[in-house]
Amino acid sequence: MKKTLVIIVCAFLAVSASAQRARSSSSSFFSAERSDAPVTFGITTGLNFANMAIEDEGVSISPDSRTGFNIGLTVDLPLMESLYIKSGLLYSTKGFKYEHGSTTETASPAYLEIPILASYRFSTNESMQFQVNFGPYLAYGIGGKWKYEKKGSTIETDFFSSENETNNFDAGLQLGAGVVFSNNYYIGAAYQWGMANVSKEDDYTFKNKNFMINIGYIF
Repeated sequence: MKKTLVIIVCAFLAVSASAQRARSSSSSFFSAERSDAPVTFGITTGLNFANMAIEDEGVSISPDSRTGFNIGLTVDLPLMESLYIKSGLLYSTKGFKYEHGSTTETASPAYLEIPILASYRFSTNESMQFQVNFGPYLAYGIGGKWKYEKKGSTIETDFFSSENETNNFDAGLQLGAGVVFSNNYYIGAAYQWGMANVSKEDDYTFKNKNFMINIGYIF
């Protein structure tokens, strides 16, 4: 997680430095002028490097991350020239992998997810725009598996089944940065901190963590 935060901070500093250099040429660092830009839609996909913060009766457990993916639609709503609302609808797979003793436990929940992000924008020229995005996300679990493997035998259940006592609802915060180039193509990264406890059991806490790398196309 610390490495992830360093990456995001470096991305933010890079965006700020580029914006500061561009400011000396023509534009201000922040413009509160009303934007004439239209609402735009896009598509996005990328990799998830997901994990969970787990506590078992107050004892922290450190599982390994697992690689998932996300794919979906995006929408950008201009509020002013330098501030947008960035949202959309994503299908996103998360979870963790945990080896303890002779047992390997793998969780792979899948969510429908809606980010609601305040998006700072700065254009260095007509074909390149930098973004810093921060805000909450809401998610609802719709599938995925919970798998236990031990000595050649495998037990697999639905992640959100009643026997696993898991919550479908998830929510948290997201921070990221990205670049739009040639007016249509997007590349960016973000980190998500899950705030909701995915477990219904009183003695357990499961909270999603996720580092995302995405590419997209804006229509």
